[in-house]
Amino acid sequence: MKHLIMKLLCISVLLICVSFVSAQNENGGVRISFGNDAEYVEPKTLSGDDPAVPAKPKRHFSTNSIILNQILESCDEGYESFNTTFEKLQNRGKVVLGNDDNHADCFAVVYNLESKKIVAVMDKGFGKRMNLLDNQFEKDDLYPQETFGRIFFLIEE
Repeated sequence: MKHLIMKLLCISVLLICVSFVSAQNENGGVRISFGNDAEYVEPKTLSGDDPAVPAKPKRHFSTNSIILNQILESCDEGYESFNTTFEKLQNRGKVVLGNDDNHADCFAVVYNLESKKIVAVMDKGFGKRMNLLDNQFEKDDLYPQETFGRIFFLIEE
């Protein structure tokens, strides 16, 4: 009796596996059936700009400077957003552009000249600086001047 139950159990598992394999179509979709209707569901890859794709959550930065947090958050949204925020802060006297004499005392926004994508916001210093967008230390020469532009600035709080 025990052997008969085991054989029936094995046959049941085998039938379930065979029916699952036969439910797959040639494109890798799986047939899902409810009641007597059977329908094939094709896999679909959504593009990044598809409205069905949820928006990327906005990163929040928590430095000891409200102004720096605003700049970092605007960088995360792209160069145009950064530029708008930076101009507003300049007009309010909260940030000042750096000059050739004080680059080591300035923060630096590094962006790709061609794509205008912001790749780093470097902390004050010279040589090895912290990229405040990802909290990693990077050397200044990681971003060659032929490919990347820089905006040096001081914060006036």
